[in-house]
Amino acid sequence: MKHFQSILILPVLFLCSEMHAQDNDTIMKKIHEEYSYERSLKSSINSNPANVLGSRKYDITVFNIFTQNSDTPNEIQQKGKGKNIWGAEARTHQILDPKTTVWGNASYSQGKNKQVVWNENADYDIIYPYVAADSVGGDMKFENYAFSGGYSRKFNSFTIGITGSYRASLSYRDLDPRPKNTSANFLLALGAHKMMFGKFKIGAYVEAEKYTQKHYLSFVSNQGFPMIYNMSGLGNSNELLSGKLRQAYYEGWSYGTGLQIFEAENRSWYLTAGIKKLNLDKLLTEYTDLNASRIDEEQFNFSLGKFFETGRISWGISANGNHINRKGTENLFLNDNSRNYIQIGSAQRYNHQITDILLKGFLELEHKKAKSSLLPFFGWLQEKENYNNPVSFIDLNKLVYGADYQWIKTFTDKLALSVCMGLTVTDVYKKNAAFSISNKPGIQQMLQENYSYQSSDFWQAKLDVNFHFSLPVIKNAFAGGKMMYSDFKNGNNMFFAATIGGIF
Repeated sequence: MKHFQSILILPVLFLCSEMHAQDNDTIMKKIHEEYSYERSLKSSINSNPANVLGSRKYDITVFNIFTQNSDTPNEIQQKGKGKNIWGAEARTHQILDPKTTVWGNASYSQGKNKQVVWNENADYDIIYPYVAADSVGGDMKFENYAFSGGYSRKFNSFTIGITGSYRASLSYRDLDPRPKNTSANFLLALGAHKMMFGKFKIGAYVEAEKYTQKHYLSFVSNQGFPMIYNMSGLGNSNELLSGKLRQAYYEGWSYGTGLQIFEAENRSWYLTAGIKKLNLDKLLTEYTDLNASRIDEEQFNFSLGKFFETGRISWGISANGNHINRKGTENLFLNDNSRNYIQIGSAQRYNHQITDILLKGFLELEHKKAKSSLLPFFGWLQEKENYNNPVSFIDLNKLVYGADYQWIKTFTDKLALSVCMGLTVTDVYKKNAAFSISNKPGIQQMLQENYSYQSSDFWQAKLDVNFHFSLPVIKNAFAGGKMMYSDFKNGNNMFFAATIGGIF
């Protein structure tokens, strides 16, 4: 892992050997395809790796170095108040012949997550609510590594595909409390589709993913340390296990499957649906892998779209929907002595449901050397989070609406500019909550501050600019920057990003 930065330089050496053979007009077509809103709207089809064949018209390889900085005072405390990140990425999509496509990705990033409180673990969105927590927290440093690759091949009227990915992460803090978390994901997916009547394709895929996280918490100071809570949802914690345990192991499997049907030639219409199930256990390694809790989650999703083309005008409409139902079960124990816990039962006490639907319109106008695209959208989101003993809950309903606009201009065969801007409004039209934690002021304050953020109306503006040009060494270089501003009643969030690289 220490030499990962050197590995990412290899694609550049390969690219530099081929870039002089590239036709600049083709490069500009690749750039237009890379930024295409229409291609992005249809991306849900590619959850089936067999469908990657035919998803692009051109080969493309991108290498870039990036940095990101965000300040997010409006955020739940378990996710921190912003991040500083830098990293590098190389990705490629190669059409070897009309029947074969391969693709891959490698990336490295490192940085810190600022002012993380009430969460000493990594991957909060995967393992919540069962995290180790305290009121002190602090900045959390991290390193992430990721690799992925895939292959799709056509055999007569059938096409098969396979893809795999691996991600590893290390997060830690140098000051008390000192967590050290190592996590890993490995995913494998297999899929196929068949041409039907020469007009449309029907496909299906299956996938499996393994997740693990090792957590260890230590203190150096001899002056005492804060209470460590074994959280179980909405501020509640396991009183028997809190204050003592500093090691845990999270292990989980997820399985999924999906179906797709889409127009064969240009994917001018499509319909997809998928389901995924996650089971994840929290084991206490200090107590002979005592199983403390379990997460069972089901995810359902669908997407559909229809697109039209008339001369230089393209337009269409799409819809996406998702439903997540996460259940948390706590195992109950009898404590014979300080090192012996006997399980006497279990209770499902936590439930979190999220449902969202998003409708998008699409309009694209192509001129001689420019293309402009408009993407208006409107969505609805419902979120219900409950803990049943003692009773606590959050109930939110939101409307999300706005529009994104993109303008791509080709000045010469070596010079191009892409500008994207957007405005999003989030309106919380129904909100209700109740919390039962009254004897722990710190936890009560955390819950109230989190709820204040979750139930806030806000608007968000963004600007994304990418400039493509030629250099003596890299003929197809680009530099870009992105800014995002989110305005809340009690403040604002800011995000900045910059990247440089090459596209071939």
